[in-house]
Amino acid sequence: MLAALLLAVACGQARAANDAASHDETANCIAVMRTNADELARQVKGGNKAQEPALRAELVRATALVGRTYLDGMHDSTEAKARLKAAQERQAAWDEARKANVRQACLKRADAELADASGPQRFIVERIAQATMQRMLQAH
Repeated sequence: MLAALLLAVACGQARAANDAASHDETANCIAVMRTNADELARQVKGGNKAQEPALRAELVRATALVGRTYLDGMHDSTEAKARLKAAQERQAAWDEARKANVRQACLKRADAELADASGPQRFIVERIAQATMQRMLQAH
């Protein structure tokens, strides 16, 4: 009985560590995608409307990753915001090549999430991304 309890605790700790690492990886993804989305929004607001589809796609992918993190148990918005802020601070020291490599890996992850999502899940992701895009483009 004690051995089973110790194994359960050890597995729980390992899972918590894996979840924390996974949440940090996702925060890295969202931070790098947000930086790209901010740049695309700046271009669209500056008159380059041809960047709107790229902005929308970036936001859909980032929202899919946020949704997956939520479904995996990250329900604490304060913790999520803290992880995102930490990721943004880490990335401030990254060179452009590292940011590009991380972004490419994140895009693949997001595309896989979207491919596996149900119709209602994709609908929700699309709606949230659209609302985010409207907010970004209306901001002064």
